[in-house]
Amino acid sequence: MRRTSRMAEATGVTDGTMQGPHHDEAEVRRALDACLRSTPFVRSPKLAAFLTFVVEEELAGRGDEVKAYTIAVRALGRSPGFDPVNDPSVRVEAGRLRRALDDAYTHHVEAGVLRIRIPTGGYRPVFQPVPSGAPKPRPAPVQESPVAPPRRPFFDSRGQVLVVVLLSVIIALLCAQVGVTLWLYLQRPAVTRTGQVWLD
Repeated sequence: MRRTSRMAEATGVTDGTMQGPHHDEAEVRRALDACLRSTPFVRSPKLAAFLTFVVEEELAGRGDEVKAYTIAVRALGRSPGFDPVNDPSVRVEAGRLRRALDDAYTHHVEAGVLRIRIPTGGYRPVFQPVPSGAPKPRPAPVQESPVAPPRRPFFDSRGQVLVVVLLSVIIALLCAQVGVTLWLYLQRPAVTRTGQVWLD
């Protein structure tokens, strides 16, 4: 049964898949453009190319020729030796495309005239009218970055600050005393008087 489903996707022929009625080309292109400008497709050029190809083929009257092989070679840049039966990459990308369309219409695309769908089991797009009273897309949830806890001050009280200041003053005085003592010591080695050097 699964083998049959894969063969159906590879050949583009599926049972029970109803194509939508004919729609104005300008309306379809507006719907396509709205999807391509949405976040899911801006982030994935591969999905944008996939969607553009199948919609353009449908508009050109070649929707029945949309198969895994033609999508792989003409839209996804695969080599002419691509095997749609043994290579599931197009089926995987089609699943991502359906989820991207759902995300786009749920969170990003304003309610318009048409909604583009790729029915499960095939690749040929379906254009569905959107009811006039359809709800507006919900903004995508924003992941809030964790708030860092406030930094604890190095000193918790004025008393600690005063202690540190006093210690700094004492250390400075000690350094000054050491410096003066060293300077005086260096001045003592010899004193010249009447041509003789007197040592202490």
